[in-house]
Amino acid sequence: MFTMFMVVFMVYVNTKSMLLKAGQEQYVVGAFNIVNHTSMVSVVEAAAEEKSPAIIQTSTKTVAAMGYKVLVDLAKDLAAETDVPIALNLDHGTDIQVIESCIQHGWSSVMVDGSSLPYDQNVEMTAKVVRMAHRKGVTVEGELGHIGGTEEDIQVGQEDVVLTDPQKAIDFYQKTKVDSLAVAIGTAHGLYKGEPKLDYHRLAAIVNKAKIPIVIHGCSGLSNEVLAKIRACGAAKMNISTEIKHKYIDACDIYIRQHPQEYEPVKKIAFVKEEVKQLVKAYIKIFGSANKA
Repeated sequence: MFTMFMVVFMVYVNTKSMLLKAGQEQYVVGAFNIVNHTSMVSVVEAAAEEKSPAIIQTSTKTVAAMGYKVLVDLAKDLAAETDVPIALNLDHGTDIQVIESCIQHGWSSVMVDGSSLPYDQNVEMTAKVVRMAHRKGVTVEGELGHIGGTEEDIQVGQEDVVLTDPQKAIDFYQKTKVDSLAVAIGTAHGLYKGEPKLDYHRLAAIVNKAKIPIVIHGCSGLSNEVLAKIRACGAAKMNISTEIKHKYIDACDIYIRQHPQEYEPVKKIAFVKEEVKQLVKAYIKIFGSANKA
């Protein structure tokens, strides 16, 4: 006679339950933009070691570079080896065909970015994606307002930044039924030149009125104090992209400088993976999501 024990892993999930839980328990889930297999492993290992939920985030450029099937298979395989919730999210989807392909190939979450469109067109595009995604059990992040900086091929100058209207956020949710909403409160994509002026009162009002998880883009490079204030206002998801790209490239440069005669790529990959992983772990601790899996 013997007893069989089954180990149950928190495999691949969408973002709905993880973000609702984050809002209820007042922590933030980090969404980390990966660029390849190495950086994806960094995110998943960091989440597993910190016992934290995490979102692997992919840009349209990364999808084009690696392919739909490769990205989904990697994410699912890595998630299956952990005991923490892992989601795969398309970031800033502006092309309906790309968004639909991500949904069909198995992304667990997609972001539809209609923020550059007139309000009614943004609503129409977002609602269309929501209907398409929900049929497949995929969650959808929308965007209302216009965040500054450069992301993908989207460039928004300071003169074109539009902060999110809390009242409009309610209308947007009611008309689209998005699962989460990215809002503009003064953050920006890319590198900051000095400390940005963020509208925390606006963020708190949106969180209180919208009643759905709120997302803040452009969190790379913000001080720990600013990140703590955003978290205190009730944001459920924060995006880290630029800093991961810089850490990845800088780590490559450091390794090559330290080992000028080394021609074993696996060693460099291991070094880069560890550097990116430590960055992700640091954000997980700041966001308060450690031990929340």
